[in-house]
Amino acid sequence: MKAKALGGSLLLFLLLFAARMNAGTIQLDSLGTAADAGQYNSKGNTIAIAPNSLWAAALPSSSWVSFGKTGDTSNPGFFVVPNGTVVSFFDVFNLSGIPSGGKITVMADDAATVILNGVTLMAEAPISGNTYKICSDFGIGCRAPSIIDIPASDLHQGSNTLDFEVAQRNGVSFGLDYSGYVIDPVLTPVITPEPSTAMLLGLGLLAIAALGASRKSANIPA
Repeated sequence: MKAKALGGSLLLFLLLFAARMNAGTIQLDSLGTAADAGQYNSKGNTIAIAPNSLWAAALPSSSWVSFGKTGDTSNPGFFVVPNGTVVSFFDVFNLSGIPSGGKITVMADDAATVILNGVTLMAEAPISGNTYKICSDFGIGCRAPSIIDIPASDLHQGSNTLDFEVAQRNGVSFGLDYSGYVIDPVLTPVITPEPSTAMLLGLGLLAIAALGASRKSANIPA
């Protein structure tokens, strides 16, 4: 009975471990071309920048990014992006299975439109009635994050492209920050088990082997 109970516990553990291995998410964070070759913009490489002091802090696991030193006005090499400029920032990622949706959280100075595979998820806030005192007064701005659902219907199995159309409307700084995820049901995010998980698995297998050996020896006549 003890052997059956132990074997059942180990089987349950293995099933839970396998379930963990067969589902996951793809993380989408603004990090720059150097950290992620799938990130670039219409002017070249995307780079992490020092933010303007009036912007909200970068989202967890991401950085404020741009195509040049356009964030912190006191940073050596800072330059002002002319009003009316719109720069496209791209993040290309692949899904191995049938997509299940996700979310993306975005901030930008002055404003931005978010497009996935040619479908607009959130349009730039209207210019009319917008003071742009620091950045856009509503919609996607730099003071508070905007959370956007990513519908499964707008995702593709294979290559996908997020496009952030960042617009400069009233000076001075310019930048983009985003963080999110998409669910990939067949993604296997962990190829090698964590040390603690591997140790538990190994101990369980050793226990089963030892119990089997002791029962076998007990059945051998003296």
